[in-house]
Parts: sequence; C-alpha cells; structure tokens
Amino acid sequence: MLTIIEIEARADGGHGLQSQSHRTECWLEGWIAVPAELEQAAWDCRGYCTLDIQDGVLVGLTPGEVPEPPAPEPTDTDVLNTLLGVSV
Repeated sequence: MLTIIEIEARADGGHGLQSQSHRTECWLEGWIAVPAELEQAAWDCRGYCTLDIQDGVLVGLTPGEVPEPPAPEPTDTDVLNTLLGVSV
C-alpha cells in the first residue's frame, strides 16, 4: 500500500491524504509519497502537519494541531424549537 500527501496545505492548514493498495509510486501531481516509517504519523495527525521535503522526497513531518470539527448547522426543527421556546 502507498500513502501520498498533498504538498501544499489547504486553507485550514491540513494536507490531503490518500492510500491505494496497488500503487508503488505517487499518482497525483502536487502530492508526494509518504515513506512507510512516516505513514502512521501522517494518519494520526490527519494531515495537519509540517512537511520536511528534501530533494523531492518526504523525509519527515511534524504533527500540528488537528482542529475541532465545526458544530453542525441547526436543522429547521431546531430553529423552530428555538423560536417557539421549546426545549428538547
């Protein structure tokens, strides 16, 4: 299995991660292969990390802070209950 990580961080600071079992080299432009010894660290931080790339090879990563997931948007029922003062 090969894991790859997006080289440029997204606006939220995270890097995309993908794995495919039948791949032996990176298949997407703008991404880089994650060496086997760094795979667990990359998945543990869910791509929120600083990449250390030397001569086109990922040689290290420093885990960053994984943001809290956003609160879910209130449903129409939630809004109506709030307007009506109904506690559920």
